[in-house]
Amino acid sequence: MRKKLLHTLGYDTEGKVVHVCNTEKGGTYTCPQCGDRIIARNGGKMQRPHFAHFKKSSLKCNGNSILHHLLLTKATEILQAHVEQKKVFTLQWSCPYCSKSYSKDLLQQVESIATGQIIQGHGADILLMGKENTPLIAIEILVNRRLTKKVIEMYDSMGIILIQIHATERSWEDVTHMLQHPYSVSFCSNKECYNFQFNENIFRREIYRQKFKCKKCGKVVDGYMVKNTSAFGLIGLDNLRDNEKQEIVSTYFRGKRATVADILVYGKCHCIPHSKGLVCMSKSDDFKEARQGKITHKK
Repeated sequence: MRKKLLHTLGYDTEGKVVHVCNTEKGGTYTCPQCGDRIIARNGGKMQRPHFAHFKKSSLKCNGNSILHHLLLTKATEILQAHVEQKKVFTLQWSCPYCSKSYSKDLLQQVESIATGQIIQGHGADILLMGKENTPLIAIEILVNRRLTKKVIEMYDSMGIILIQIHATERSWEDVTHMLQHPYSVSFCSNKECYNFQFNENIFRREIYRQKFKCKKCGKVVDGYMVKNTSAFGLIGLDNLRDNEKQEIVSTYFRGKRATVADILVYGKCHCIPHSKGLVCMSKSDDFKEARQGKITHKK
């Protein structure tokens, strides 16, 4: 059962958030959630200081819902400002399964921010959207509650990175710190980790070509690689799978005599049986000049 927090935060006449312990006697305050008038009760002996609604609220406001509302509003404002100014917002966390630590720019691929969107019957707190309004990352601010297994699996099946933040009353003191140090992030690039295997849908495999030159005959050949990417950018390189090799053959070698066996991670030349004799063109602007320099140096 959810533990209910006391209502300790409200708006003053200037619209600023004020804690009940910092209120003035006879001051006017309103509820951040419903906008109704609230009264500061900080002189009782049986309960801690708290706000109470002057009249019964139709929204059934309580400490949990009001704190969640304020944190959600402030967090959205902070993230929106960083997106508009194209500023880096660093996220830091450790994988709970393999203890690998991460430090990533949360907003590097984010184009816009949405709040309260309904996804398969669940209202997401904050969705960070990429190009073509595609949801990349979901941020859930949890006040004395936990997400259901169904919701977690829903985000995974959609390839959306899930960030869970377990908020307390003290979270309001530094919302930026709360965002930058979440309780959990469904991301781990360690292939041996359970977190990677469970959330594998968040990674996207992209095949790309790159030019290589044979060290023996000088022939330029195409090399093929796979880039693992996510909402946090490039994760690393990977070997081609059999279906990806077949895709390369059908796409780039149509009408040519080529089989899956001809497609290696870095391509290959006919005069060299393996890829060890190839050099990346992007790493050497002038292959002949580099080779001539080696010969001169030997002499």
